[in-house]
Amino acid sequence: MKLKHWSGYGCMTARKIKDNSCTLHVRVEGLHEQGLERGTWDTFGLYNWLVKRFDKNVPDVVTWSKSHPIIDTRSDFRMDSKLGYIDICDYYFTY
Repeated sequence: MKLKHWSGYGCMTARKIKDNSCTLHVRVEGLHEQGLERGTWDTFGLYNWLVKRFDKNVPDVVTWSKSHPIIDTRSDFRMDSKLGYIDICDYYFTY
């Protein structure tokens, strides 16, 4: 899925990964001057940017944030022959 970067400009690609260790695992890839990793303290922003797009059964943001979701991120990169280094950020949500 193509989506806007969390800062509001530029586009990234994101996809849901099947992973039994968490409730939702989303991999975001692309190039952006501000990076792909959003602070895990920003539960409202991450909910609106990723969670509600990839989990259609999730409750509203207030109920979700009160459940104290655990958010973990891992950043990496891959080499593309045309573009060079592509940033990768994996978001793991447990709620």
